[in-house]
Amino acid sequence: MARCRSCSAELQPAWKYCIYCGERVTGDIPAAIRPADGAAEAPVRHVTALGLFVGGLVALLVVIGVVSVLLLAF
Repeated sequence: MARCRSCSAELQPAWKYCIYCGERVTGDIPAAIRPADGAAEAPVRHVTALGLFVGGLVALLVVIGVVSVLLLAF
């Protein structure tokens, strides 16, 4: 089993990053799952953040509506 070069924790073969310290894993990891050198993580796009916000708002409104109906039923 491979070890993290930063914190010496045991690493699983599929990990791209050490789950204990966040260090990027390099070495004998298959190229299909290894991050490309110099590749940055994709930033959260504004459209994605807006979609999550609107989705959360809609979910909150649905919960409020369900609770209102249940309270009016009694």
